[in-house]
Amino acid sequence: MSKKTVIFFIATAFAINGFAQNVKIVNAKNYLRDFSESKDMESLNKAKENIDLAAAHPDTKEQAKTQTLKAQVYMTIFENSLRLETEKLMTVITDPNKRNLAAYQAASSAPLAEAYAGCLASKTFDTKGNYTSEVNSYIAKIASHYENKAIADYNAKKFADALPSFEKAYEINGAKDTTTLGNCALVADRAAIFDKAKLYYQKMIDNKQGLGNTYSSLVNVCLMMKDSVGAMEILKKGRTAYPNDINLVITETNYFLKTNNSKEALNNLNIAIGAKPTDANLYLVRGNIYDNLANPKDASNKDMEKPKEYDNLMKSAETDYKKAIELKPDYFDALYNLGVLYNNHGVVLNKIADQITDNAKYKTANDLALAKFTNALPVLEKALELNPKDKNTMFALKQIYARTQQPDKVKEINERLKNN
Repeated sequence: MSKKTVIFFIATAFAINGFAQNVKIVNAKNYLRDFSESKDMESLNKAKENIDLAAAHPDTKEQAKTQTLKAQVYMTIFENSLRLETEKLMTVITDPNKRNLAAYQAASSAPLAEAYAGCLASKTFDTKGNYTSEVNSYIAKIASHYENKAIADYNAKKFADALPSFEKAYEINGAKDTTTLGNCALVADRAAIFDKAKLYYQKMIDNKQGLGNTYSSLVNVCLMMKDSVGAMEILKKGRTAYPNDINLVITETNYFLKTNNSKEALNNLNIAIGAKPTDANLYLVRGNIYDNLANPKDASNKDMEKPKEYDNLMKSAETDYKKAIELKPDYFDALYNLGVLYNNHGVVLNKIADQITDNAKYKTANDLALAKFTNALPVLEKALELNPKDKNTMFALKQIYARTQQPDKVKEINERLKNN
């Protein structure tokens, strides 16, 4: 056999092979059409089998029609899976919206990834744009499916599961999709995936998205990552960009509190209260700072010597706690703190009285201490009404009942402590 004849037979073999791959494309189309009419799973499986072979073969994988059909087949696989999951839940979940979300949770997103890969490949090979419209419609559907799956996981508080789906939707939709970018940041933050939360919050800042709140969120993420230097740098940038943003002022205040910078925290709280004079939380926090300054503790939580400004600081704390309660009468934390403030002041005054030997002076000093304990009682009793199982409040009341010689009340509190 001559060399020329051999070349002829090899060329013929390639032609037959290429024809075979094109047959697989035709087969995939026919099986897919049959499935759309019959919902016969064997047809869908055959469509997948044929398109997988064609999409992997050198003769047909770099054709736009192959990759477009691959996207269509895998979109159908995902949507059929979603349909089947929905049908399973028909008798379990009556609300159609909840059922739809549950189905999205159960359906695997793997076919969506294959469908999107097919779309990208089609765009690469479709030099004449013959499949542009069809592929773009698939891409829009794929993004929508990813978003729905992410929302389903988010509603179920499965934040770590929601993140990849939101990320994929953002990748598909591009930078213009600021809503999904915000969702990526939020779920990464809630899932404690702080490196990604930091990345997405920074993208939002670059987009001038979310204003001061985005800076506040990024600061908190940096603090969770133990990056106090980075947190302070972001705070400075945020305060420069949005100097009148009260949320940033509060975030900066929290930073100062965490770093034990009481002076700067107080300065910021004064600004915040000036902007939000009816916010009970701000008065509680400022009162707590005055309280802590008046009653300092060392690293082992032992009481330190009282400062010279003790009386003024205690008065300031009392005023702020009372204001918080005035604004929010059922504010348990403010009631508890005020009651404990009175009790602690009473303890200090009682110690002073115990050192006095003159009976008349002792009685005067002891009466002052007793007055503080008496002031504490109705406040702590109100706190216990709001939170009947709070043991700290019970212990505080027990001590004061004992100091004010109310044995029946002590017995009652002991019974409550046993039952809680």
